[in-house]
Amino acid sequence: MNTDQDINELSVAQLFKDGQYVIPIYQRNYAWGEPEVEQLLQDVMDMALRGESDGAYYLGSLVAYRRPDGHFETIDGQQRHTSLSIILAVLKNEFGQALEGIERINLSFDSRPKSQSTLRRLFAGSSQHDGQPLEPGICGAYDIAKRYLTRDKANLDRFAEYLLNQVTILRVVVPDDTDLNHYFEVMNNRGEQLEKHEVLKASLMSQLDDDLERSSFARVWDACSDMNRYVQMGIDSGIRAAIFGADWNNCPTDFTELCQQQKEDSASDTRTLADIIENPKFAAVNPDSTSDNDGAFGSVINFSNFLLHVLRVTSKEDLPLDDKRLLDTFAEYHPDPRQFIMNLLKCRMLFDKYIIKRENDEDWSLKGLRLYDRKNQANSMGYVNSFESPEQNLHLIMLLSMFHVSFPTLVYKHWLNAALHFLYKNTRHDLTIDGSSYLVFLESLSDKFFYGRFGKGEPLDYFHLTYSEPNLPREFDRSYLDQGTGVQNFIFNRLDYRLWLQLRDGTSFPGVDMSYLRRRHQTFRFSFRTSVEHYYPQNPLGGNALEASETLPNGVDSFGNLCLISHSNNSKLSNYLPTAKKEHYDKATAVESLKQVFMMSYKHWGPEQPEVIAAHERMMIEVLR
Repeated sequence: MNTDQDINELSVAQLFKDGQYVIPIYQRNYAWGEPEVEQLLQDVMDMALRGESDGAYYLGSLVAYRRPDGHFETIDGQQRHTSLSIILAVLKNEFGQALEGIERINLSFDSRPKSQSTLRRLFAGSSQHDGQPLEPGICGAYDIAKRYLTRDKANLDRFAEYLLNQVTILRVVVPDDTDLNHYFEVMNNRGEQLEKHEVLKASLMSQLDDDLERSSFARVWDACSDMNRYVQMGIDSGIRAAIFGADWNNCPTDFTELCQQQKEDSASDTRTLADIIENPKFAAVNPDSTSDNDGAFGSVINFSNFLLHVLRVTSKEDLPLDDKRLLDTFAEYHPDPRQFIMNLLKCRMLFDKYIIKRENDEDWSLKGLRLYDRKNQANSMGYVNSFESPEQNLHLIMLLSMFHVSFPTLVYKHWLNAALHFLYKNTRHDLTIDGSSYLVFLESLSDKFFYGRFGKGEPLDYFHLTYSEPNLPREFDRSYLDQGTGVQNFIFNRLDYRLWLQLRDGTSFPGVDMSYLRRRHQTFRFSFRTSVEHYYPQNPLGGNALEASETLPNGVDSFGNLCLISHSNNSKLSNYLPTAKKEHYDKATAVESLKQVFMMSYKHWGPEQPEVIAAHERMMIEVLR
């Protein structure tokens, strides 16, 4: 049994001053990526800016075992502890924040010396590019935190003070005689708690009048909640046509009619137990049945967050897209459950057909559901491109995936909210929309996000950019390109999209090897990339440094010398000269960055030809804007 001394609520400052923590051999590697790191940073920033004196933020628990030497063996909580260590290193070295006497990272590893060395060196301010082996995941999280905090430099003092003193973690020390292997197994197989959207479902259903309304509501809600298959497939096959029409693609609009269809379906299935025993019915196994053809689709969003998008789209209120505040947000706006469930169903059908998803864990997909009526066979269905023109469908996939990889954190998916709002307003009852108008809207949204957030003057709020037509700055602020590895992902992704579009349309660019570009650009697809690479390295192996000059005022950190790639590739090749990098990437089947392909198309690149890098930078800026 734990004593009071075994359970302590610690601030982040106290956590890093009190004790030494060890990650044992049975723990997995550090696994947080951009969504998790940015979500943590966003949560802390939100709380810090509220300015509430009692607004402490509880980060969760840290379960540990006290070893004989007094060190704490971490059983649960290493991802949060490691992430906090990385964030402190960023605050200390990138922004000069004082850490209230925290002089070291108090986290070590039993069997991962590279992870331990990486954390120590990052906190000490050692370069990530000095040729020493580093842990890519930890370095990637460092870059993510640096870019995030660069966006909000004005509030860094408040953020750091709040993080150190009001973000708390509960340290629970297990008894000395605990079987650690068994405890760890239990921790990793413990049952899931009731999710917030399930609590919300019960709250909304309690406002309905009778069992028929509640069962109809629940049927639609449950179908919508499975984000990895099309919503029609979550409705019983016997009433799909009654609800969605003969082709399963019409959206019902009346809750009373939906309840009536549910009532008729229930009545047709009602049989006494004696009748079932006397006259059993056996379902035939049909290889073409729709229930076995659901597909395997990966959603860009979870259900709780999707509920907030629907509420914002239909209310047009500037409510937060933070699913941790789901219950509070719905309590504040209290939508009518009958109307909300119909809005939810419509938005979900639009989402399925017109928002990208991963298909079978492979490429991006933009498809709708199609029902086939084959003679002598039961109805069967399949998935086809949402738009008849393959070129238009691919164009939309590229635009949507550009937005998605630029904003992987759920709370930042304002592009998705804007797209759903446009679709909700402009589709007909059969949920069809003109692909050209959708393209025009998304192109305009890209311009709004670029000039509204990176134009000269104060950045505009995303809600304002989505739900109104603000006056945008005519020029973007060049200073956003002069931040080295702090340049934002969206800038690189927008540039790569516009390069892809111009290459697709046959545009020629001066001074580059166009035949090389045309061979490579067709394999480019957007993926999650978090690392800004210096094409000519900061610490070149066997070469001279690329220093600042009149031609290149920012030297090696010039925007012309940068591109966005995966952190694994950056860490492997960071100090290689451009010729060696090109040889490596030429062997790859897919292209990570079109800007990188442009840089690789030049015959010479480095300190001896700064004018080449400067000319490339000017050309990229013209494409970008």
